Amino acid sequence: MWRIAPLSLRDRFILSSTALITVLMSIVIFFVEMERTAALKKRAEEHASSIAQMMADLSENSIMYYDLVALQQNVERAAEDEDIVFAIIFNREARILAANADAKEIFPEELFEMTAEMGRLERDEVIKREFGLETTDGRIVEVLEVVAPVFVEGELWGAIKLGLSLAEVNAEIQRTRIGLISLGFLGLTFGALGSVFLANRISRPLESLVEGTIRVARGDLQHRIDIPPGDEIGELAANFNRMTAQILDDREKLEEASQKLTEAEKLATIGRLATALAHEIRNPLTAVKLNIQKIGKHPALNEIEREQIGIAETGVQQVEKLVKDILSYARAPQLYKEEFDLENLLEDALRFVEEPVEEKHIEIVTEFDHLPPINVDGDQLRSAFLNTLLNATEAVPAGGVIFVRTKQQETDNGLVAIVSIEDNGAGIEESDMGSIFEAFFTTKSLGTGLGLTNARKVIELHGGRIEVASVAGQGTTITMTLPYGSLASSELAIGEA
Repeated sequence: MWRIAPLSLRDRFILSSTALITVLMSIVIFFVEMERTAALKKRAEEHASSIAQMMADLSENSIMYYDLVALQQNVERAAEDEDIVFAIIFNREARILAANADAKEIFPEELFEMTAEMGRLERDEVIKREFGLETTDGRIVEVLEVVAPVFVEGELWGAIKLGLSLAEVNAEIQRTRIGLISLGFLGLTFGALGSVFLANRISRPLESLVEGTIRVARGDLQHRIDIPPGDEIGELAANFNRMTAQILDDREKLEEASQKLTEAEKLATIGRLATALAHEIRNPLTAVKLNIQKIGKHPALNEIEREQIGIAETGVQQVEKLVKDILSYARAPQLYKEEFDLENLLEDALRFVEEPVEEKHIEIVTEFDHLPPINVDGDQLRSAFLNTLLNATEAVPAGGVIFVRTKQQETDNGLVAIVSIEDNGAGIEESDMGSIFEAFFTTKSLGTGLGLTNARKVIELHGGRIEVASVAGQGTTITMTLPYGSLASSELAIGEA
């Protein structure tokens, strides 16, 4: 069984509005045509009546004195009007006194009968009627017949029968009808085009809304509906965009909370492991380290043995660093803030990397802005700087350069201190940029993957942020931003001096 597909809202709007326009145009055309037709016929009646009345006035004396010549002149003069098809004068006995020549030739004898009308004329009535008159050659002539009485001193003496051709009137009515139909068709065309335009204006935003709901339902919460404001549909689109933005924000917060929960669970596991490592490994490791150092100082060792002892001591130091990094990562976040000079903390961290700097002949360039003191946890922040500097020293080649810069900057959220560490090392592959802050992620053979993770944790605990910009083969810049919070004006003046 065939089923007709339902029409879209756009098609229904176009059809209904076009139908409404058609009905309205038809009603308007109907009434305008009626009014125009009535006006044309009224004008024809007035024209015929005025001629008939004029003939009646001119023929009073001629009828009284039976002046047939004058009466004939009157009808011929009236017949000179191109719309007059017949003009006939009767006496009170309904006998013809005068008639124009054309009327006698082409019209039948019934036209010249007046007996029935004379009774009505005695009541001083003007008789008007429209009819189709058949000529002797078979043509039908539409005429308006006007019969006017001729009174002399209150007594009926005769009548004037005048026939006005309605051909021109009917032609004018036909032209009016054609013009109205053409105008109606033109109006309908423009109305239909306007309906299509309005339907598109209405349906396109709705289609965008429908598409938006489908895409959001499929999980594309980044999609936004681009509909200009100004009407209800624009307001609906704006509310829809706000709703999807809120859903996206809530989802991101949920994912962040889930990630933090996972991180917390991971921290708890690592914390337990770190505690075990501290008790089971650290104490024996310290004893091993002390004994290795003691053996390394024995005077009986040769160069090869001393080198092997040095390798063993380096291995112990790496294990110590691993235990320290894991303990730092697993430690519950807690800050002990005091006022510190950031540049002093950076210089402390630089002293810890003097050995790899000297071994690789790395140039350290410092550009300090003499920042005012800041309220931070000095030990943890120094450790964050050290982890970042160690990564830089490992990344740069022999003879490389590391820039350490500080500056203060006014932001919408207040004054901040900015520390940047830039190197011209190997850089980070673009595919690895999303993972550099993940715990235990590393591209180095001996790395723990906790250096940047711990650094970010420390910076974020201080209400700051850490950002990494890197190009593989060109180098890396790590920027750490720390808020000052509330500072006295004298302290700010120190930084600005």
